[in-house]
Parts: sequence; structure tokens; C-alpha cells
Amino acid sequence: MTGTSGHRKPHIFYVGILVLITLCMSLPGIATMQVIDRDEARYAQATVQMVESGDYLNIRFQDRARNKKPAGIYWLQAGSVKVFTNSGDRKIWAHRLISVLGALLAVLSTYWGALAVIGRRGAFWSGAILATTLLLTFEAHIAKTDAMLCGLSALCLACLIRLQRQNHVRTAFLFWIGLASAIMIKGPITPAIIILALVTYAIWQRDVAWMRRLINVPAIVIGFFIVVPWAVAIGLETNGAFFKDSIGGDMGSKIVSGQESHGAWPGYYSLTLSIFFWPGILLLVPGIALAMKIAKQKKGDEPLKQSMCLLLCWVLPFFLILELVPTKLPNYPLPLYPALSIFCGGALLALLGDNLKRSRRIGAFLFLLVGIIAIIAIFAVDSLYSEIASPVFFLFPLLIILAFVSSYFVWRGEIQNGIIGALLLTGFLSPLTYAHIFPRLSELRLSDRIEKKLNDNEINPNRVLSPNFTEPSLVYALGTDILLGDKADAALDNGLLIGDVIIIDEIEAETRHETMQINSKIRDKDNCLREFGRIEGTNYSKGDPVHIKLYVVRSCKPA
Repeated sequence: MTGTSGHRKPHIFYVGILVLITLCMSLPGIATMQVIDRDEARYAQATVQMVESGDYLNIRFQDRARNKKPAGIYWLQAGSVKVFTNSGDRKIWAHRLISVLGALLAVLSTYWGALAVIGRRGAFWSGAILATTLLLTFEAHIAKTDAMLCGLSALCLACLIRLQRQNHVRTAFLFWIGLASAIMIKGPITPAIIILALVTYAIWQRDVAWMRRLINVPAIVIGFFIVVPWAVAIGLETNGAFFKDSIGGDMGSKIVSGQESHGAWPGYYSLTLSIFFWPGILLLVPGIALAMKIAKQKKGDEPLKQSMCLLLCWVLPFFLILELVPTKLPNYPLPLYPALSIFCGGALLALLGDNLKRSRRIGAFLFLLVGIIAIIAIFAVDSLYSEIASPVFFLFPLLIILAFVSSYFVWRGEIQNGIIGALLLTGFLSPLTYAHIFPRLSELRLSDRIEKKLNDNEINPNRVLSPNFTEPSLVYALGTDILLGDKADAALDNGLLIGDVIIIDEIEAETRHETMQINSKIRDKDNCLREFGRIEGTNYSKGDPVHIKLYVVRSCKPA
């Protein structure tokens, strides 16, 4: 395996195919999938409020400051919303386009970085594997920070790989622009990965000479002006509260304890990597084994060894820290996936020579196991939470067979056939899941169904009060002014007015008393409460059943 191996097809051919693969994985379903509670709804609603208010400095969810992440992702989403939708529209696909763009950036940056290490053919397979991983595909479908962070982190990694081999001024500029942009998306995550990687590499290889190529004053100044003006402005605007809340509150609590019931023991990411990196797990075990083997070589291709050492340093220290931090979420290791994908591309080239038999078979087994579980789970969710049986259930046995065939090819050493089969399986499964099955899960689409009830009954509410169904997606669906929780209780105590809509979840124990008393909250006794809809389903954020009744205050006087 060398840095010049591979077919001599033009770069535009590989880039075009990778763009097509990424869009086929990321675009289906972005307009029809429900808004995902809870973070996606909060990001999208905060962006809407920026556009509505014209205040692009403060980040708010309704009247609460959202001092968690910098403003970069909100600005990008706001730009997409303003370009692609009309004023007042709430089209979630416009927010999600930024995540699709992040996935494209991740895949193409991985290809560009891998080109210097394993040639065009290996770089192409690295990008294709990253584009089809379960985690990146999921994050590309939702309006959050993670897909874009992965893209910018991949860009920084590719720049480091290339600067390690040759000093290019433009690459240094790209590095600092990518790093500053990543800070504006999710704060210190990408800088932490880079610092850990460079320090670990310097200690391991005792080589820092090439790192001086990062010291490019004009590039650093550009990065400075991407981050610092906003940081100063938000610090002054909030009297430092933003940094206190985001660093001391949000990040600090995640480091100290499992935040928001997301705690897990060390080993969580190692155990779940085979799931979230699927189908890349097919080549990941031999890929890591190969990288370690090359890194330990005392003789051989020195530039290849240096690149593999850098990639290992990108992954291992940060992965270890993630395992030790109490708060654990599946998306946290995503910035490491570009490096893992390059390992896979290298493994594919090596395995064409029938090497690494044991690790190859471990990858084939894990791929088959996770693939079968994923296929069964997707069709099971469809059966449980959709109103009618799926018309594409006949695909179930075909997908299972394709999983067996792909793993069999790799087990036998027919690597290229195996990886083509794996990508075909993912190419069928992902659009099926996001464009067909997820939009059908009506029992989970509670906020969408509430909005539909209002529209079907042609109700233009004076106010909307939801005392105990307080999901953020309801705010995105019904508008910024909706009153949730304590604010809804206070409005009830002050009296209901004609045109007010009340959303009650009757399964909540405290709701029963509230429902019985709600008629007494009407301020004008000539008005009364009329039920106009019932919705039963499951709140998937909590896993609880929900029984919602919808009321509107109307005049009781006879016509």
C-alpha cells in the first residue's frame, strides 16, 4: 500500500461519485421526517427566532437564553432558511440542508486527505465508507451541529496530513479557517482533538519540525477574526453569562457527571462503534490492525508510517477521553470517523492481497451481526408505530440475504465484492428508513398531529397553552408564543379567553385534577370549553405513552 497506488481515473470522477453517494444517503426524508426532539427542535426554533427578531447575536429558545454552543450553526441555518423559504414558513428541510452540506464536506475532505496517504482508489473507498456510516447518515438528516463539525474536523485532519508531507501556504490557510469555523460550530471540541493529536504525535515520534508549517501569521489572523469578534460581542452582551453557562455549565456538567440521564460506563463507545460505524465495521478491525502494524515498522515507507501515526494520534487520545467522561452520547466520536474511514480504505487495498485474515473475519462477523439487528429493528419499529403495514415488507428477506452475501464475500477474501455488497445494502436501507419508514411512524409524530388537528378544524388560536406536554418540537410546529409548563399554568390561573387552545396530556397524574378544573378557568362565563381532537401515541423522547386532548374556548351563546 503506497501513497500513489490506485487507478488513474480523474479526480472529478471520484469526487462526482462521492457527492452522488453522499446525497443519496443524506437527502431522502429530510423534508418528510418529523422534527426530532429534543435538540434538533431547539436548534431549529432558536434559528427561527433569530430570523423573526433580526437578533443574530443572542441565541434564545422562546424567552430563555440558549448559552450552550456558539452561533455558527444558527447563522448557517438562518442563511439557508432565508434563501430557500418564504418569511414565516417553518420548513425543517431548510435547516437540515446545512447538515447535508456538513456530510459532503466530511466525505470530500476525507477523500482529499486520504489521497496523500493511500492513493485515489483507497481515498475513494474511504470517502464512500464514511458517507454510508449509520451515524453520519443520521446526523446529516437532522438540524444539529454534529455533521458540520465532522466536516470541519475532517478538513483540519486532511490539512494536517498534507502539511506533514509538504508545506503549502494554501493548506495552512484552509487549516486555520476550518479550525476557527469548527470553534464557531461547537466550541473547543476540534481544537481539543488537534492539540491531543499533535502532542501525542510529538511524544511518540519525537518529530515536531513539520508542525512549524502551521505557524502562518496571516492564516492565524483570519482565524482570529472568524472567532474573536463574536466572542467579544456575546461576552459583552451577556456580561459573561454565555461563557459561564456554556463552559462552566453545559460542558462542565458533562465532564463531571452524566448530564440529562446520558451517563454510561467506560467501554460504551468501544461496544457501540460496530453499530454506529456500520457498514464500515466490515473493514475497521483490519484497518486499525494494519495502521498499528505500519506505525510500528522500523523500515519501509516513512511518509506512510508518519501519516498512519498521525491518524492514530487523531483517534486514540480523544477516544480514550470520551470513554472516561461520564456523559456519553453516540454522536460524540463522529469527528474521529474520517480517520477511521481512512484506515478502512487502507485495509481494503491491503486485503486485496489476502492479508489480515483473522481481523478480516472479525469484521465480517460484526458486519453481519449488526446488519441483521438493524434490519430487524427498522422493520419492527415500522410495525409497532405506524398505522398500516409497510408495503415494502417484501424487501426484508432480500436485505437479510444481501447482508449474508456481503459478509460471506469478505470472509472468503473477496474484498471488493464484499464492500460493494455492503454499500449496496446501505444504499437500499438508508433511503428506505429515512424516506419511507420514519415518516410513517404516526404514533411518534405527536407535534405534527396536533398541528394537523388545528389546521383541519380551521382553528386560528388566540393563545396555545400546553401545561404538561412540553416537547420542544411543539414550539417549532405551533410558534414561538406557545405557553408551556409553568407559563401555561400561570395563564390558566389568570383566566382563559375566547380562542385559547389548551393541550392536555391526560396520562400525567397531575393532569386529571387540572382537566376537571379547566372549565373554571374561563374568564367570560358566556364562553365554554370545546374538545376538538384526541391524539394517542408515544413520546419517544421519554418512552412514555401519551393521551392528548385538545380544547378550544368558544362562545356558548346559541347562534
